Amino acid sequence: MNSALDKVGVYDFFGVLLSGMIVIVVSCCLDLPLINLIANVENDIVNAILFLVGSFFLGLVLQEISSVLDKKVFKFRENARCKFLNDENKIIGNELELKSFRELANKILNKSNDDQVYNETENEYVFYLCKTFLETHEKCDKANKINSLYAMSRSLIISMPLCLSAYYRYNIKSFSFSRQDLVVIFIMAMLTVIFYKRAKRFAAYRVRVILRQYKILNEKN
Repeated sequence: MNSALDKVGVYDFFGVLLSGMIVIVVSCCLDLPLINLIANVENDIVNAILFLVGSFFLGLVLQEISSVLDKKVFKFRENARCKFLNDENKIIGNELELKSFRELANKILNKSNDDQVYNETENEYVFYLCKTFLETHEKCDKANKINSLYAMSRSLIISMPLCLSAYYRYNIKSFSFSRQDLVVIFIMAMLTVIFYKRAKRFAAYRVRVILRQYKILNEKN
């Protein structure tokens, strides 16, 4: 159990660190004042330490902000775990796999296999039961990796617009945009969309992985 917890901590640590690093690198490319907080041109070792420490704490702040936004606005994980058994859920695309998961859910919920209507509470109950089962048997390694990638993508969703806002504040003095400004706006908007799609995809993938691993492990036992 301690080994599993250690792995979760490592995944979370590097997820937080990498998200902070990416924002700092983007800030450097856009020549934003944020880079001044971690720069000490006189000592490369100090620069490296400031970069790592600054990246971690920046990533930590972004993760907490994005977590709140996820609960209030995005609801990626909530939608994934509360709708995966429903028709046209966009979480489980394969019909045969969806059918097998419904049979599993009906067994857990003591429902007839003819019943294919599930409310959010039932979806969530099945998900957490499967997740708890895997955690008990220390089989959540893959799901934890996916969750770390999800959290990093979620943090970067809000980071790109913030960097773009800072770029506008410090580099654009009027509404007359140069070619460089338009390129920056396009790239930042594209990155925001990419990380949005990645976060949504990872949230759905995590649900599928947990259900698949539970089903396989449960059948073996």
